[in-house]
Amino acid sequence: MAPCLHYNKDMKNIRTKKVKLYIILIITLLITYFVTACTERQAGKAATADKKIRVAVVDTGFSDKSIPDGSIAGGKNYVVESMGTDDTYGHGTAVASIILENVPDAELVALVSSVYDHGKLTQVDADTFARIIMDAVDVYECDVINVSAGFAADVETVRQAVDYAKEKGVVIVAAVGNDYQDNPDAKYYPAAYESVIAVGSMNENKTSISDFSQRGEWVDIYECGENITVKTLSGNERIVSGTSYSAAIVTAKVCKILEENSNTGVDEVMREIKDLD
Repeated sequence: MAPCLHYNKDMKNIRTKKVKLYIILIITLLITYFVTACTERQAGKAATADKKIRVAVVDTGFSDKSIPDGSIAGGKNYVVESMGTDDTYGHGTAVASIILENVPDAELVALVSSVYDHGKLTQVDADTFARIIMDAVDVYECDVINVSAGFAADVETVRQAVDYAKEKGVVIVAAVGNDYQDNPDAKYYPAAYESVIAVGSMNENKTSISDFSQRGEWVDIYECGENITVKTLSGNERIVSGTSYSAAIVTAKVCKILEENSNTGVDEVMREIKDLD
């Protein structure tokens, strides 16, 4: 019977060694996983440090007297291409100046959706607007799209473009509109789409919603949009109010989140922005 006892003892030792090996293997795999995760996280932060956040400003263009060339990464006029991206109205310049005031290292792309000419402001149609969104993603490789204007109806091409931007990880920030007193039930798109950060305006003390600002459950965040200092076409300053300027401030906050980690997804950015409110 002695050999049998030795055999059982040997088998027990073998099983013990196997258990120890499995434990070592599991610990090794866990260590590898956490080291890899940390390395990837640090790599993401390092990549962000080397990469400037690029913002498409879908508006009236920029004035070179207020927005320095070094901050501009191209653009296009989608209303009258031959007119270029020089601002003829002042709104795009004002919005861009707010973004750069808060995020000096951002790169701005002037995607002109409205032109002021011969005393009239002309805006692109919905299909062209959708193409602007697509180009901001595919042609200009923007990280964020800032939108001041909108449409009073849900247009399929615009919705599809917005969905495409989210799919590609591009954050869209849009003003909700300034027509509350005359048209309180109005919803404007793309702000009203779920994947877009819809920005309303608050007073300077952030104690109440601005009288002019649209509001409702579809609005994601309210930011100060009254008595904001902006740059003009001539390079001077003036005071303005409106949800466009609230949206520009929120766009700057999105840029700062992406500066910390450019791998942050659209849904996570939206959560962080809402938490800042």
